[in-house]
Amino acid sequence: MIYYKIYEDIFNLKLTSSFLSAIYAFLKHSLKTIDLNQIEMGNYRFIFEIEKTENMELLFVILAERSDNLLQLRANLLLIKNKFIQQFYDQLIDFNGDITDFFAFESIVEEIIENSKKILDDLAFHKIEQIFKDLQKFSSFVIDCALLTQNGGIIKSSLKEKIFSEIIRMLEARHITGKDELNELITLEDFGILSLNAVNRQMISVIQFKRECPFETALIISKKFSKRIQMSL
Repeated sequence: MIYYKIYEDIFNLKLTSSFLSAIYAFLKHSLKTIDLNQIEMGNYRFIFEIEKTENMELLFVILAERSDNLLQLRANLLLIKNKFIQQFYDQLIDFNGDITDFFAFESIVEEIIENSKKILDDLAFHKIEQIFKDLQKFSSFVIDCALLTQNGGIIKSSLKEKIFSEIIRMLEARHITGKDELNELITLEDFGILSLNAVNRQMISVIQFKRECPFETALIISKKFSKRIQMSL
């Protein structure tokens, strides 16, 4: 283990590191594959990215709760991997077992995590808040709404946790099939109609409508909502 960052002291890091290395070795030598993406164990999920340098294979791992946003975590991990290799490429090529140089990477990790939480500046966020308030007054069919990143990160949301979890499952399912960017999606669920529209390549707007709302009405309102957000940015 050459670098780690702890947010919650849940596992013994040394034992966990050995366990993950053993799994990777098993896949590589017994199953002849290194296609290791994630492992779910109980309430937790290990997410992997693998990178080869000239003289070693590096295993990058995030440990998170299963309920956490997989797409956002994977995007963060991919960025962490790329930044780490970019910053320490020379040390990795001539690695002698000394890991002290890698301690400086903590500030980069913190920056990546923090930037993933804040997409809009304060002025734009204030405009979005006003658009949300106007939408609630515009139609009695509207229950709740949200503005998310394309990988499911919350920018602004009044959705209940159950509804948000359903949206994340939809986005994860699309990601698994290779559809990373959502343009438009409308679906009828037990809790009402969900309408998702791309604001741009980074964001999607979401509206939860009552079940009795006509689909055409939901589509029109959703597109207007998305367009107004787009114009405010």
